[in-house]
Amino acid sequence: MNANRSPVPREAGTTSDDELVLVEDHGDWALITLNRPHKRNAMNRAAQRRLREALREVHEKKVVVLTGVGTSFCSGIDLTEAPPAAQPGRRASASIGSWAECNEEIRRHPALFIAAVNGFALGGGSTLVHNCELAIAAEAASIGTPEMAFGAWTALSGPSLINRVLPKHAAELIFLAKRVDARTALRMGMVNEVVADDQLLPRAFELAERIATFDATTLDWGKRAFRAMVNASWEESMELSRRTGSAIAASRSHEASPLD
Repeated sequence: MNANRSPVPREAGTTSDDELVLVEDHGDWALITLNRPHKRNAMNRAAQRRLREALREVHEKKVVVLTGVGTSFCSGIDLTEAPPAAQPGRRASASIGSWAECNEEIRRHPALFIAAVNGFALGGGSTLVHNCELAIAAEAASIGTPEMAFGAWTALSGPSLINRVLPKHAAELIFLAKRVDARTALRMGMVNEVVADDQLLPRAFELAERIATFDATTLDWGKRAFRAMVNASWEESMELSRRTGSAIAASRSHEASPLD
């Protein structure tokens, strides 16, 4: 794929379920593109199902670049969609909801994720940015948590933001229902770099290609360790690091068993 070219969406309302999320194979890494531009890439239930399918398709990749078509990266879940019909019986205690499950699958995925933030990343869309290990923002990008303005708590975008930036920055976005431009997002620590709009995918691809040269086992276990260390103490991090090194060595010499 030409790094400067975005997928061409169909006319509004004609995108099939399989095309709601696009996957491009680049060898040891992949590009996943959210493709509902007429809805600013708001994720309805069909798009969320397709995203989980796409994550399974790229399970063996070392790196995944995540971006959106059009002027939005992702504007969260599609609030215009009617809720699903009530199901008989009680809800399972382990049920966390469809969008939360999408984000958990990214957390558990063995690949590192790079968010290529091409435009609006609002509400649940900002959660995707915070859930990626790295994030590159185009100059046109903006990131925000608008939920408070319409009487809703920032159920996923709030905690994901609080886990990524200083408390005062998080409070500013959450309690003012605010969105910030790319340069402010960089200053607050939500993204790693800001680039010209036409350099967004080339830069994200450059990072993906570099990471894809590294050892897959180390990346997989390293991601798990990094996630666990973010809010751990010094002692907990050091112990986890020692166990991660042992796990990497054991994984390389592992022989298949009936339990695999």
